[in-house]
Amino acid sequence: MAAFRKNCERYAAFLYPNGENSGRINLYCADGYRLYLIFRDGALPANTYNESIKTGVGYQPIDRFSDYVDLVRNEKPISVTFNTTNKNYVVYASGEEVGEGEM
Repeated sequence: MAAFRKNCERYAAFLYPNGENSGRINLYCADGYRLYLIFRDGALPANTYNESIKTGVGYQPIDRFSDYVDLVRNEKPISVTFNTTNKNYVVYASGEEVGEGEM
């Protein structure tokens, strides 16, 4: 399995006050798939994917945290493309009409 897309059903966001400028967004997707996005300062570890528990872990700089929270909070539907070959993930909104629900 190289790449596949799953719709997100819910999310949880955490901003840790431990002095390391770290945050986390858990995306819970269809069919039990999950993507954990870890936000931190400094060098980022390599992304991972564990097929046995259907879970990917992706790393982003902490200054991207608010962008991702804004996306998952305000746009629907949210999808994730899991690329299990190179361990890259794309989080995106599609299918919503431009300006929908905005005045």
